[in-house]
Amino acid sequence: MALDPIELELRQDPLAFFLHLSRTSPDITTFRFASGKEIVFLNHPDLIREVLIERAEAFHKSDLTRAFAGGMGNGILVSEGEFWKQQVRIMRPAFHYKRLQGYAEVMRRFTLEMLSHWQNGEIRHLEEDMNALTLRVVAKCMFDVEAGEDREIMHRAIMLGQKVVGEMVYGWLNLPHWHPGLNRDGIRVVRALNDMVSRHIACRRARGELGDDLLSMLLEAQKDPQVALSDRQLRDEVLTVITAGLETTANALVWTWYLLDRHPEVRARLEAEVDALGGPPGFEEVQRLPYLDQVFKESLRLYPPVWIIGRENVEALELGGMQLPPRTQIVMSQWATHRDPRFFEQPEAFIPERWTPEFEKSLPKGAYFPFSLGPRVCTGQGFATVEYKIIVATVLQRFRLELARPAPVRPEPNFTLCPHGGLPMRVRAR
Repeated sequence: MALDPIELELRQDPLAFFLHLSRTSPDITTFRFASGKEIVFLNHPDLIREVLIERAEAFHKSDLTRAFAGGMGNGILVSEGEFWKQQVRIMRPAFHYKRLQGYAEVMRRFTLEMLSHWQNGEIRHLEEDMNALTLRVVAKCMFDVEAGEDREIMHRAIMLGQKVVGEMVYGWLNLPHWHPGLNRDGIRVVRALNDMVSRHIACRRARGELGDDLLSMLLEAQKDPQVALSDRQLRDEVLTVITAGLETTANALVWTWYLLDRHPEVRARLEAEVDALGGPPGFEEVQRLPYLDQVFKESLRLYPPVWIIGRENVEALELGGMQLPPRTQIVMSQWATHRDPRFFEQPEAFIPERWTPEFEKSLPKGAYFPFSLGPRVCTGQGFATVEYKIIVATVLQRFRLELARPAPVRPEPNFTLCPHGGLPMRVRAR
C-alpha cells in the first residue's frame, strides 16, 4: 500500500518535516495520516507554555512519550498524578544543588581517566567514549556502582534501542490502533537491562548498608508502608535514570565537539577561557566560565538531545482557539521551535554570543526548552549541566578534537538526537 505523502515525508526526514511545518503553518495546526490518526502541532511559545506550565495538570504524557520511553516501565519519565508526585519527592534530593559538588569530583576523575587512554593523533569514536563516560558517571553518582562490566550491555542496548524506538514512533504515527509495545528485539534489550539493574539492587541489599545515593533513597523509601514502591517499580526508576541520564548528556557532548570543530573561532575562545583556570575544573570553577555556559545553551538550541515531546489532554478542552476532544495527541518539537526566526536571529547559525542576560530576558518562555518546562521539567537538569561543563572543560584543557569524516554530519532522530553513523574524531594533544 502506498504511503500518504505526509507519512512518506515524515518517515524520510522527521526533522525536516517538523521544521517545514513550523515555517509554513499557523501557531496551532493539525495533520492527519492515511491511518486516520490526527496530530496537533504547537508552533508558538505561548501555546507550549500553556500546555507545559500554565495548564500542565490538564495534559498527560502522550503515546508518543510512551513510545520513546520504550521499555523503561512506569518510571518517573512517564508516570502521572499522585504516583508521579511520590516519585519526585523520593528522587529529587539526589539531584539537590549541594550534592552536585560531590558529583563534580567523580565527573572530573572519570573524565581524566578516559583521557589517559587517548593517544595523540588517534581517531576516537566520540559517541562511544561519551556514552561510556556518562554511564560511569551516572552509575557511580546515582547508585554507587562501577559500570565496567555493564558498558557492553549498555552499548548494545543503546544501538538496538535506537532501532526499536524508531519503529515504535513510526507505529505511533502511522497505525490507527497502535499502542506502545515492544517487538522481539525490544524485549531482548529490556530483559538485558532489567537483569543488569536487578543485579545491582540485589548486591546493594546483600551489602546491608545504605549510603546517600539515589538507590539508597529508593530502598529506604521502600520500607515505608505509606509509599507504593514495588521491586518492579524500583527497577523501573533505576533504569529510567540510567537510560535518560546517559544518552541525553552523551549526545549533547557529541554535538558540542562537532560544533566546536566546525567553528574554530568559538573553540579558540573557549580554550582560552578554560586554560585561564590554571588547573583541572571543579564544581566552583565551572560556575565561573560564562562563555562555556553560552556554548552549552547554543549547542542545546541547535542540537537538543530531546528533539520532540508529546502530550495529550485528559478531558475535552480549548487550546489556541481549537476544540480538542479527550486524548488528542499533541506534539511540540524543540528542533523546530529552537530554529524559529521570530525568536532567534540567524536561527541555523551557531552563535553562542547571542546568550546574553538581555537576550534571555527577552526570549518568550516556551521558545527554548531543551529540558522541557513546568512541573515535568527534567529532574536531572542541574546534574546534566554540571556534568557537561566538567567534561567539556577538562577535555579542552588537554585535547583538540578534529572531525575525521566528511562534513556535515546528519542528525538522526531516535530516542535522542544522535549523529548518523557516529562521530569519529582525531584527538590532538594540546
